Amino acid sequence: MHKSFPCARLLLACATLALAACAPFQRREPQLQELALPRTSAGPLFDRVADLQMTPEQSSYRLLRSNSAELLMRMRTTDATVSSLDLMYFAWSDDDSGQLLTSELLRAADRGVRVRLLVDDANVRHLDASMAVIASHPNLEIRNFNPLRSRDSVPGNIAEMIFTGMRPNRRMHNKAWIADGHVALVGGRNVGDAYFDLGEEFNFRDLGVLVMGAAVPAASAAFDGYWNSPMAIPSARIHPQPLSVSLADAQAELERERDAVLSASPMREWIADGRVGEKKLVGVGDPIGTAVEIITDPPDKGRMPIRPLVGVAAAVRRMGDQAEHEFVLVSPYFVPGRDGARWLMDMAARGVVASVLTNSLDATDVPIVHGGYARYRKRLLRAGVSIHELKPTGATSRIRRFLGGYSRSSLHTKAVVVDGRHALIGSYNFDPRSTWINTEMAVLIDDPGFAASVLTDFQQAMDPLRSYRLSLRRNRLIWTDIDEGQPRVQDREPSASARRRLQAALASLLPIESQL
Repeated sequence: MHKSFPCARLLLACATLALAACAPFQRREPQLQELALPRTSAGPLFDRVADLQMTPEQSSYRLLRSNSAELLMRMRTTDATVSSLDLMYFAWSDDDSGQLLTSELLRAADRGVRVRLLVDDANVRHLDASMAVIASHPNLEIRNFNPLRSRDSVPGNIAEMIFTGMRPNRRMHNKAWIADGHVALVGGRNVGDAYFDLGEEFNFRDLGVLVMGAAVPAASAAFDGYWNSPMAIPSARIHPQPLSVSLADAQAELERERDAVLSASPMREWIADGRVGEKKLVGVGDPIGTAVEIITDPPDKGRMPIRPLVGVAAAVRRMGDQAEHEFVLVSPYFVPGRDGARWLMDMAARGVVASVLTNSLDATDVPIVHGGYARYRKRLLRAGVSIHELKPTGATSRIRRFLGGYSRSSLHTKAVVVDGRHALIGSYNFDPRSTWINTEMAVLIDDPGFAASVLTDFQQAMDPLRSYRLSLRRNRLIWTDIDEGQPRVQDREPSASARRRLQAALASLLPIESQL
């Protein structure tokens, strides 16, 4: 009987930690339910849509390949907004691009635009104070998705993870920039220098889609679902302490940072050119069609049973099941699992040419994910699935060339193309985390021309100068590429450091695949 006392004390201590973790704010406290404002009937974006003369069922769409082009498009659409901005992002960094876009939001709020920014809590916990200052603007509100109650306590974090059914593990991975209810930018890019070719050491290769017209209200409705979710907590409730600086001082500092960034690169000229005649830049020459669908996971996806598939994962599964000739998958974090691997292998068995592009070990920014993927390479190759791994190519962006910088490039694109006509671009990785735990968002377009433009990006990446083609030789993995103008064959993981190899090897041994 006395042996139970230590256990009781331990349980009591853990319970105390869990209660302490709940102290900073109450998740169940009622909060104002807000809906997207009606689409505007005036302003530059309304005029642009009107000029396109689309029917009520039609949307225009554009593939945004260039990182810097999407940054400028976010700035241009924000500058043209007159009524509302609804933004949701997995990551919003406090770097050059983050400060630049934050200054844009404050400028819009100063003009009377209602700004709602929803950010996943995992990457912004260190920005609580500064976000509270920004959110003090009467026209700008920030909410954190699924915030930890124990903001600064490691024991509290652990207790919260244990006593809340792993709730902190569920993240909002969505990315959307919605302006005046007329324009939506959807894709894989977060807000941070590495997503816009501004990274000094590291940049991501990614895709986005600019959508205007009938498909946009679905993005607005999805945003409302997340914004009004019990898991979306106003930043003012998370950081109730007195503000460390005034809004005016914070905004003035952001403007100084903005001027410094713009004066140090060609961006000032690009922005000035872009804002002379907005109508020439948004929607001009873009294809128009009715088969455009914005797909979003439900905000409570992480609490749902793991069967059946929902949202974006279900859409990808339907696309593969309906594929007749070709299935192309681009996923920087590719961990198919047994079910996913079997699904791809069955697809190849019925005659579909199945191809996968992912990161090599030396290119990925998350080596442990590579460990989860590596165990499936041989069985996929034996079944006839084609696999290419992107090299960590040195990428000198136009901006960084100007500044004299150099950076490595890593794949971050998430895309699916089926039979040369159905293309999906978004935030979904082909891995257990995107499928079952995190929420995702994507745009699905049925248009051979658009699909061809996505395939062009895929084919360029498969060039042996840019990626390794995997194959088997006597059951041994072989990486083939071109180096210094000559074909090269390697029989071990190319280029990767011993540390990366060790991280990947450990991940392949540990029972953590469901979390990758």
